[in-house]
Amino acid sequence: MDQSRDKLEQRIKDFIETHGMIAPGDTILMGVSGGADSVCLFLLLWKLYRDSGVKLCVMHINHHLREDAAEDAAFVQELCDRTGVPCVQADVDVEGYLREHKVSSTEEAARILRYEAFRKYLAELPGDAEHKKLAVAHTLNDNAETVLHHLFRGSGLKGLGGMQPKRGELIRPLLCVNRDAVETYLRKTGQSWRTDSTNEGDDYARNRIRHHILPLAEKEVNAQAAEHIHIAAQQLSAAEDFVCASLQTAYDAVVIGQKDGVRIDREAFRKLHPYLQERLALRCMQEVSGCAKDITARHVHIFLGLFTLPCGKMLDLPHGLFALRQREYIELLRKN
Repeated sequence: MDQSRDKLEQRIKDFIETHGMIAPGDTILMGVSGGADSVCLFLLLWKLYRDSGVKLCVMHINHHLREDAAEDAAFVQELCDRTGVPCVQADVDVEGYLREHKVSSTEEAARILRYEAFRKYLAELPGDAEHKKLAVAHTLNDNAETVLHHLFRGSGLKGLGGMQPKRGELIRPLLCVNRDAVETYLRKTGQSWRTDSTNEGDDYARNRIRHHILPLAEKEVNAQAAEHIHIAAQQLSAAEDFVCASLQTAYDAVVIGQKDGVRIDREAFRKLHPYLQERLALRCMQEVSGCAKDITARHVHIFLGLFTLPCGKMLDLPHGLFALRQREYIELLRKN
């Protein structure tokens, strides 16, 4: 018996139980592309839960972006037929979506359509919503790449927290292991997998991080760079949870809602930590404007400058906002 293989299975099981991902009576929809990560996810969940009362099923999405995409679909179907796990195949039109919607890349369009298909099918499965889960095969390498991608693009604390083991119906059972461990496990079980040729090129920013930046860090800085980034992301995620709780307390004490905007107690606001001031200002601007994504750090700093201006001063702000400095408070309002 291969002890290393058993250790990986136990590690995944412990990780699932620690984060409360799967419970008796759950229905688990596994997203399986045919790649190493998703095949490993399939085998592990099948071995761990096939006799536990947990219902397992598979969904394979054909993006029609490669000539051999049909071979991936056939591979996944054969895997499910061999193990007796129900499998549904779905097709999405990535090129059509790109023509009709403004998205950053083909990769992003494929991701959006993939998760739409997953969640639509999950909702159609029998059972209560709380007992239906979507399992995807992200590893800690994926998390490290995501954190670096967010960092390079200027993300805040929330983005640097990376992927979460569980978020709503979405679960990531492999997030505690690296890609090498996944491929080693598959080789030892004698299970093959498919290779996505689009992952081999450098057309996408994520691929350039995967193929060049992270390997260079592991070679020149620390061989466990991906693991360390993953651990740092977990700590940053916990810090974000703490900040959010503090932010809510501050919001309740400082902000008063009113028609077309909010009123912020000036003196109470000035006593907050500078970081909480920025986050509170951002939250107020997003809520009043209704633009959750389009408020930048520059807009926040312009707004914060009003707190030091003389009484009666007014600022025009982006996204249909204006702010007025009163004697005891700041009003942030939408323009009529």
